[in-house]
Amino acid sequence: MGTILNAIAVIVASFIGVIFKKGLPGNLQKTIMFVMGLALTALALGWFLQYFLVIEDGTLTTRYELLVLGSLVAGTLIGEKIDIDGKLKRFAYGVEHRYNLPPLAKGFISGTLIFCVGALAILGPIQDALHGDISVLAVKSTLDFITALMLAAVFGIGVAFAAISILLYQGAIHIAALFAGMFLTTAMIEGFSMVGNVILVAMGLNFMEIKEIKVANMLPALLFPIVYHIVVGLL
Repeated sequence: MGTILNAIAVIVASFIGVIFKKGLPGNLQKTIMFVMGLALTALALGWFLQYFLVIEDGTLTTRYELLVLGSLVAGTLIGEKIDIDGKLKRFAYGVEHRYNLPPLAKGFISGTLIFCVGALAILGPIQDALHGDISVLAVKSTLDFITALMLAAVFGIGVAFAAISILLYQGAIHIAALFAGMFLTTAMIEGFSMVGNVILVAMGLNFMEIKEIKVANMLPALLFPIVYHIVVGLL
């Protein structure tokens, strides 16, 4: 139920954003994207640090350094080899041309990455599946509503199609949690979330046009913290 609420929030916000788009001049759109990128970078860094920094014996220390670094390097190498970014763009542009749709590729890809990469996209469906509690997804839906509205005001209706990604991605996590929730450890979720938040920082840099990063090619990095903790648990 929470995932459906999340998808509806993105769709509604996208249509509202498209209405606003008509009255936004180009320079204002660029300003909005820069501010969005700045806010996304700041938020993602905060979410990352809440898992990365710990206090032990009254001393501030860090953890998971090698896991995060190794996951990002190995995952990005795999993503570059597969060229996930290129395949996503070719798919989205292909749908545009085939069905004579307005430009949607950039909005779809940007929305998918923002809405599906991060701690809330993992914790929300798990909480919903195991405890019937949609409070986390309700918070995420509110945040995604605001984000989708701003994105659609710049990129257009393509952002609404990211709702499909939300349904598939969070729906899959929900189903997996129903069957394997007992095997998901706090360490797995923390590692996954940290890597995901670094990817969101890269997305923020893209929005600010500081550096063009093929963010989708970083997505395989999300698998490594889970694989790592499974292997360690078997040893």
